[in-house]
Amino acid sequence: MTVVNARPGGADDVDRAVLRALAHDGRASWARIGELAGCSTSTAQRRVTRLLEDGTVRIIAASDVLAAGFGVSTKVRIRSGAARADALADALARRPEVRFAATLTGSADCTAEVVLPRVGDLTSFLSTIEVDGRPVETEALPIVRTFTAPFTVFPGDALAPTGRAADADAPRSATANAPAPDPSTRQGVSPLHADAIPEERAVFAALVRDGRKPLTDLAREVGRTEAATRRTLEDLVQSGRLRIGPLVAPALLGRATELEVWISVAPDRLSDAAAQLAGHPSVHYAAASLGRFNLIGQAFLPDFASVYTFTTDVLGALPGVREVDVTVQLRTVKRMWSRIEDGRFVPASEASAPAITSPADQAAATPSPAVRVPDTA
Repeated sequence: MTVVNARPGGADDVDRAVLRALAHDGRASWARIGELAGCSTSTAQRRVTRLLEDGTVRIIAASDVLAAGFGVSTKVRIRSGAARADALADALARRPEVRFAATLTGSADCTAEVVLPRVGDLTSFLSTIEVDGRPVETEALPIVRTFTAPFTVFPGDALAPTGRAADADAPRSATANAPAPDPSTRQGVSPLHADAIPEERAVFAALVRDGRKPLTDLAREVGRTEAATRRTLEDLVQSGRLRIGPLVAPALLGRATELEVWISVAPDRLSDAAAQLAGHPSVHYAAASLGRFNLIGQAFLPDFASVYTFTTDVLGALPGVREVDVTVQLRTVKRMWSRIEDGRFVPASEASAPAITSPADQAAATPSPAVRVPDTA
């Protein structure tokens, strides 16, 4: 099971309040974060700084890449043999196209989420994955609709609009995250049906590494004026295509077991099942996909003993279920493009840039090296 060594005692009430404030507006001033969290400016800044230095929190930009026009996300299940899973996960995590990578126990040894310009680019990517000089068995499940939004749920702790951080009467800043989709609508996040422009891709890629990057530095990195960069950023955030907030280690909030669940649902019940799964407080991610499993979820539970109840009472209650495969994340090495080493997020200064390219840019780019795990014999 994935374990992140959080601070002794985990997050207290003040930490949680500050994290909720950041989930509302990840680029807010320290004074505003303190106001939303009900603490002083200095306390808010001190708490966030400590969490960042601990490696239990990173503040990043995140997006539903398909809905926002940044690319196509695909979940890949890999059979490599348990002995080679760790090395393969590390190799996958070094690829800029890979947003998530973890080793598993169960029917697959490793899983990765890859973001590519087009679904047709999958063949090229999958053909580069080798272990001991031989191709590995892969199963690709392209994501066609997501039913959760980043930073609206802590691991096992709902962040829906409640409390001071989401006061409906409070003025909404230009960088406050847009309201999350309501799972009960059964529609998920509606796609934009358009590609992001180069300026938007550049802003997204820069803020994935550091969501609070100062505007001056952000403008310099993307090669535009501060005014133009501010307009692009505000448009992305206000439209809901980009969300900026805290990426939180589950263990910081007392969640010791991480699951990837793979579900086959009757097509006419898929929307109902996805909405019901997304609405559960332990579920961090729920998405509809193509392939043998058409509903994928990620859940964070307090301990391994909770898996039985989650499987029977939550997964077993989903409508139209035909097959369920529950896998346990043994070691997570990358999440939301953020590398994880020794159970902690790698500092933003050491993070590599993600690949958020357009089809034209991808065609002109130098091909990425193969994901090769050499024979140790």
